[in-house]
Amino acid sequence: MINYFKNYCLVLLLLFPLGVIFSQSTASERYAQINAFEEIDEHVRDCPKEIKSDPDQLVEYFNQVAKTDLEKARSIYVWLSDNISYDVKAINKNKFGDNSAEGVLKSKNAVCAGYAALFDFLGKKMNLEIREVAGYSKNSPVEQNWYFIDEEPGHAWNAIKINGLWKVFDATWGAGSAADDKRGKLVFTKEYTDNWFNLSPYEAIFSHFPQDASMMFIEEKISLEEYEEFPTIDISAFTSGLLDAHDTFIKSKKKSNLKLPVVYYINPMEIQVIQAPTEFRMKRRKIHFFEFFSDDLKNIYLYKNEEPFQKFNFDPKSNRFSLEFTSKEEAKIVIVTENLKGELFSIIQYDHN
Repeated sequence: MINYFKNYCLVLLLLFPLGVIFSQSTASERYAQINAFEEIDEHVRDCPKEIKSDPDQLVEYFNQVAKTDLEKARSIYVWLSDNISYDVKAINKNKFGDNSAEGVLKSKNAVCAGYAALFDFLGKKMNLEIREVAGYSKNSPVEQNWYFIDEEPGHAWNAIKINGLWKVFDATWGAGSAADDKRGKLVFTKEYTDNWFNLSPYEAIFSHFPQDASMMFIEEKISLEEYEEFPTIDISAFTSGLLDAHDTFIKSKKKSNLKLPVVYYINPMEIQVIQAPTEFRMKRRKIHFFEFFSDDLKNIYLYKNEEPFQKFNFDPKSNRFSLEFTSKEEAKIVIVTENLKGELFSIIQYDHN
């Protein structure tokens, strides 16, 4: 059975003003960067229980391995994602507890405002140039119709200046995902992900819209109405290298009904997209090239109209999977990965509609 990944998360608020500069890492750069954090991640996850409620001792502990601003941001992001649980009880009862930095540090529970507040609090203690940001979010990769006008902001995250450039960090979504159970109650699944760490503003703008326009950190500002019309894109489409965020942003501004491949979920630490079509529909009688890097997969397949059609070629020397595909008729194409356990996961879909 092919599993389709869904990522839901509900959230809350806060804000400040600033200037505009952006940058974007390639998938291979992001992969190398996150691999380089292995020592920091291990150190943070070994944090002694007795200091987890003391901000000064926490910061002192993080500073043992975190030297640069990005390393400091990494240590806080990983610690928050691992140690703070999303407060689904507060959401379900509509009764929010203490989401101040001190309150979250004590309870280890928070909605997004609490994650952002504690990130800001610890970041300032580590001398980071950091802000809390309030705004709107597209928190479901499968929802296409969004309406935010006359609504209050419903999410909070952080912006940190790294090497002179403003980057976006969302420790709430980095901690896991939330979804309704059969009774309609929100349930939180703790599942760490790097996908919301150190994003360029152009990567973030498809899912995170700041209430204060100066917090977009992009040259071409968009309105909330334009944000509603932007395509819903799973963040892994950018972090894996399938789509270029700035290029997709420009296309989305020019064409409100822009259609792109459907991305279910691509783990950037498992798969890097070297080459793949970026159009929504596969053109008939055209050669389409695919190439992926991965050292964690058993196989990759191309499914045509729900059936296995071609298996990717694998080069063990470079850990690259490649395929040339030509379709004689319009068809629904899905790229499916097989992990080492033999489980199948759909990652990209090209439609014929």
